Amino acid sequence: MKFYEALDKTLEYYGITAKWLSEQSGVSQQMISQFRKGKQRVYSDSLEAMISSLPLEPQRYLFSLFLGDRVPVFLGMDETELAEIMDDIAEIIRKKTVHGSGTFGRRKRDFR
Repeated sequence: MKFYEALDKTLEYYGITAKWLSEQSGVSQQMISQFRKGKQRVYSDSLEAMISSLPLEPQRYLFSLFLGDRVPVFLGMDETELAEIMDDIAEIIRKKTVHGSGTFGRRKRDFR
C-alpha cells in the first residue's frame, strides 16, 4: 500500500478530517486533501508534521497499513520507542523518494 493510501484509510477509520489535521499540523487542508488522493506531493517536513499531529493509536494504525505484515513488532512498543522507529522509517522514506540529482535540503524532498 502506498503511503498516501495508508494515510487516507487511517483518517477515514478514525474519523479525522483534513480540516482537523490541518489545524493540528499547520499543513494546508487543500494539500492534505490532494495528498490523500495521490494528486499532490508533500515535502518531508509536511509529512512529518501530519504524522506527528496524529494521536498515538492512529499513528500505529497508519504504519500497520503501510508496513503490512512487518508491523506486529511495533504494537508492543511504548511511545518513545515508536517515535524512534518512526524517525528511522521517515529517514528511509526520504532517502528512497529524493527527486532529481545532487544534494537537497529537507524542503526539496517530497512524497506521493
